[in-house]
Amino acid sequence: MRDTKLKLHNHQNTDELETVRNHANKRYFRWLDYSKYHCTLAGIIDEANDVLNETLVSLFSKDGNFLIRLYRTKKSQYSELDFYVLRMIKLNSYSPTSPYKSKYKQPVKIDYDADFSRLEIEDEPDNESDRAGETLRQYRLVKYITDGLDLTDKERQIFEFYFIHGMVYSQWPGPKKSKRLYETFNLSYL
Repeated sequence: MRDTKLKLHNHQNTDELETVRNHANKRYFRWLDYSKYHCTLAGIIDEANDVLNETLVSLFSKDGNFLIRLYRTKKSQYSELDFYVLRMIKLNSYSPTSPYKSKYKQPVKIDYDADFSRLEIEDEPDNESDRAGETLRQYRLVKYITDGLDLTDKERQIFEFYFIHGMVYSQWPGPKKSKRLYETFNLSYL
């Protein structure tokens, strides 16, 4: 009698596992879309099918009672099984220590026969100066010196317009009294 109950229980368990498999078949393309989305974000665009299939292999290698329990637990129209698969897809897409990435890690290819003597590598020190820093230092020095000069506001504007901004006098935005403008320039230039 005990063997009969055990067989009935296993038969019922098998039917429910078949229901779980059918559920996975129905959801496969939705899960594939989810996998494509996360694989695209993770930079492994062409591996969406592999990520999903590896997730399903991992899922169905788990205890059947666990899968049935996930399938039976519903949250609105979705089961815990759906959420579990989605979490596994996301994990396999992003985590560098995920089962998928650990199993299919692409090794770095090394060419041990490379002739490094043919490479043109120059060991020159970095002699480039900080041009922006040097320009800022010089600007502050000029500004400090011009602030110390006894100039009128008009003379300061003309000096700044020509020397700091590098503009020509024909572009002067103020009143165009060219004789006075050039006299002021020549005064500040000396």
